[in-house]
Amino acid sequence: MSFDLLNIGKSGILAHQQSLQVTSQNINNANTPSYVRERAEYLESSYGGLERVRVQRMIDEFANRQLRSDISKVSYYEANLQQAEQLDSLLGDSTTNVASSIESFFNTLQDANNDPGSVTARQLVLAEADAMVTKFNDFSSYLDDQKDIINERLKLSTDRINAIAENIGNLNKEIFASQGLSEANGDTNALLNQRDEELRKLAELVEFSVIENDSGSLSVNLKNGQPLVLEDGRFNSVAVSNNPNTERLEFVLRKDHGGGAKSEFLVPVGQVGGSVGGYLEYRDETLMPTQRRLGQLAVRIADSLNTQNQKGMDLDNQLGRKLFDLTKTEAAGLGYSQNTGNASVTMGVLEGNSESFPSENLQVTMTSATDYEVVAVDSRGVPLDGAEVVTGTLTAGSADIVRYGVSLNVANTANAGDKFLVKPSESAAAEINLAVRRPEDLALASPVRVSDNPDNTGASSIELSAINTPDDYYDTTNNTLLNSAPARIEITGQTGDAYDLTIFAKDGSTLNTIAGTTDLSNILSQAGLADPDYEVSINGEPAVGDSFEMEYNLNGFDDNSNGQRLTDLQRQQLVRRDGAEDYEPTMTFNESYGRLVSDVGSKVSQNRVLRDSAEAIKAQTTALYESKSGVNLEEEAANLIQYQQAYTASARIITTSQTIFDTLLRSLG
Repeated sequence: MSFDLLNIGKSGILAHQQSLQVTSQNINNANTPSYVRERAEYLESSYGGLERVRVQRMIDEFANRQLRSDISKVSYYEANLQQAEQLDSLLGDSTTNVASSIESFFNTLQDANNDPGSVTARQLVLAEADAMVTKFNDFSSYLDDQKDIINERLKLSTDRINAIAENIGNLNKEIFASQGLSEANGDTNALLNQRDEELRKLAELVEFSVIENDSGSLSVNLKNGQPLVLEDGRFNSVAVSNNPNTERLEFVLRKDHGGGAKSEFLVPVGQVGGSVGGYLEYRDETLMPTQRRLGQLAVRIADSLNTQNQKGMDLDNQLGRKLFDLTKTEAAGLGYSQNTGNASVTMGVLEGNSESFPSENLQVTMTSATDYEVVAVDSRGVPLDGAEVVTGTLTAGSADIVRYGVSLNVANTANAGDKFLVKPSESAAAEINLAVRRPEDLALASPVRVSDNPDNTGASSIELSAINTPDDYYDTTNNTLLNSAPARIEITGQTGDAYDLTIFAKDGSTLNTIAGTTDLSNILSQAGLADPDYEVSINGEPAVGDSFEMEYNLNGFDDNSNGQRLTDLQRQQLVRRDGAEDYEPTMTFNESYGRLVSDVGSKVSQNRVLRDSAEAIKAQTTALYESKSGVNLEEEAANLIQYQQAYTASARIITTSQTIFDTLLRSLG
C-alpha cells in the first residue's frame, strides 16, 4: 500500500512540478510576440492514476490561418498606399504638377498675342515653354525613380522570401525529428512557435495557403497553387525577371527538378498578395499608366504646337518652325524571347498627325518579313478589348500607323510570328526638349493676308478661314507667294443666289472656275485645289465684278492670327482617351491631366478605405487569436497557486507513505 502511495505521490509531484514549470514559462513569455500559451494536460493510466503529462500549445488554427491572411491583406494595401499617396500629393500640388505649367504657358502666349511685335513678350512665352518642358522631364524622371525603387523592393523581398522559406523547411525537419522524443519538454512547441512566426513574416510579403501533413510538417503553396515549401523540407525559390525585357520586374517561382534542371513559372500580379503584390499592383495599375498618360499628354501638346507654329510666320518673315524637339521620343521595340528573326523595331511619333497617339503600349506582330499587325495592349501584353488591330505592309522597312499616331520602322529580317512590345508614350515626357531659343521664331502671324478690292460694290468681305500645312504656295526665299499660288478671286456671274467664280494664280493665270455655287465657304477646296496651304471664304453678298486678293503677309508683325490659333489649342479636344476606344481625340489638355489626377486619387481613396477595413478585420482576428493563445497573467497566477497546492498535497502523500512504511517496519521489529 505504501509503495502505491509512494508512486502516486511521486507521479503527482513530478506532474505538478511540470505544470509549475509550464505556468512559469507562460508568465515569463507574457510579452513575447511569437509565444503561444501552453497548458499541462494530465493523462490517466489505463490502470488508474496518472500516467504522464503532455504539454499542449493553446492555439486556434482557424484563427491562426485567418490572422496570416489578414496580415497579407493589410501589407498589400499598406505597400500600395505607401507609394501611391506620394504620387497623389505631387500630382495635386500646384507647385509641382504639370497642369500649372501648361496653364502658365498658354496665359503667357495670350499676353504675347496682345502685343505680337514685342520681343520681350515672345521671350516670356519661350521661358514658360522651357519651364513646361522641364516640368514634364522632371516628373517623368521622378516616375522612373519610383519604378527603380519598386524593382529594388522586389529584389529585396524575394531574398527575404527565400530566406524565410529555407527557415520554414529547416524547421519542418527539426519538428519531424523531435516528434515523440520528448513531448513534455516543450522543445517541439518552441519549434512550432518559431515556424508560426516565420509564416507570419512570410504573410507580410506574399499570400499563401498551408497544408498540415501527418508528419507534423507544413507544405506552403503560393496563392496560385504553386508550391513554395515542400513536406520534406525542400523549397522552391522565388525571383524576379521579365519577358520581354521591359525593365519592369515580374514575380516568378523557380522550381528545382533535381540534377540542375529548373523551370520558371510567372505568378500573376493578382495572385501574389502581401507587400510584394501591393508594390506590383501599384506599379502596373497606377505608376505605369500615369507615366504613359503623362507622355501622351506631352506628345500631344508638343506636336500640336509644332504643327500650328509651322503654319504661321515669324518675325523674320519666314514660315514657323517646330517649337519642340520630338526626335528623342523614338521608342525601341522589345523583342520576345521566342522570336526567331534578327529584326529590330523602333516606333516614333507621327509628327503632324499624332491625334490618335495612345497612352497604352503597342504590340507589333510580324506576320511575314514585310507584313505586320499593330494593336494596343495592357500591362500584361494582352490586347485591349475593342482595340483596333492595324494591319499593313512595310515600304522600305517603314510604315505610318495613322490609327495610333506613330511611325513604325523595322530593320534587318523579321520572321513570321516575331513579336515586339513597344512603349511609345512611357518615356516620351522625359525626352521632349525645346527646339527654339530665339523669340523671333515664334510664329504668331499668318503667312498670308487677304483683302477686299476697294472698288467692290457688293456687301461682302473675304476672310482667311484656315491655314493648313505649308507645302506648295510660299516662296520664303523672296518673301512672297509662288507664281502658281492662288492670289485673286473674282465674281464673274450671278444667277439668283448662285455665283460664278474664277480663281487666279499670282502670275495672273487662271487656276480654276466655280459655276453656280451658293456656298462661298472654303472656295479653294471647291475649286479643286487639293490640300491648299490656306483656305478662304467670302461672307455676305458679293456683286459681279467684285474681286478679293491674297498675298504674302510681309512684315505683318502686328498680326496675331496664328497666335490665336496656338492659344485655341488649349480648348480643343486633342488627346485620345483610350487605345481601346475610338481613335478620334475627345479630351482637352486640361481634361487629360485632370483624368490622370482623378484616376490616381480615386485609387488612393479606394485603397485607403480597403486598408482601414483590412486593419479592422485584422484587429478582430488578433483579439480572437490572443484570447486562445495569449497569456493571461491573472489566470496564470491562479494556476500557479493551484499547482503549488497540488504539489504540496502530492508531497504530503509521499510523507504519509513514508510514515506508514516506518510504522510497518516497527511493527515487524
